[in-house]
Amino acid sequence: MTNYEFYITRAMSWCSRRELCTSEIQLRLKKLEVDDTSIKKIITKLIEENFINEERFVRAYVNDKLKFQKWGIDKIKNTLYLKKISAEIIKEVISGIDKSDYILRLTEMAKQKVKYIKANSDFEREQKLLRFLASKGVSGEDAYKVLKNIKKLD
Repeated sequence: MTNYEFYITRAMSWCSRRELCTSEIQLRLKKLEVDDTSIKKIITKLIEENFINEERFVRAYVNDKLKFQKWGIDKIKNTLYLKKISAEIIKEVISGIDKSDYILRLTEMAKQKVKYIKANSDFEREQKLLRFLASKGVSGEDAYKVLKNIKKLD
């Protein structure tokens, strides 16, 4: 087995365990000190064999981050840009998110957080909640919708 075959089977193994994007494969191969031309060949082969599919990766990534880490759309977009995913794919997948379901999930998360916020006034509590939502990557517009929903429930 040549080095190329070894690295391609290793990369196929990584991709079969979980969804990876091209930049993640590049990083892993560079850690193994694979030269750049071999990395390009390996990635091309993985794309041809459908082990790497950027759109499939983005869909899985967005789904997991929304459901399990409860990240906001802005934080997800930024991390995908850092992974060098094309803007068109990101825009397409993000536009497919059900906005009302997204706001509902954020409202549930915020209701849980409000219970543990210590504040002297309602204004201070709202500010702390808005900062919390911003740290989760929620846009200002969506954060205010969540705040409005919580006020309706009180």
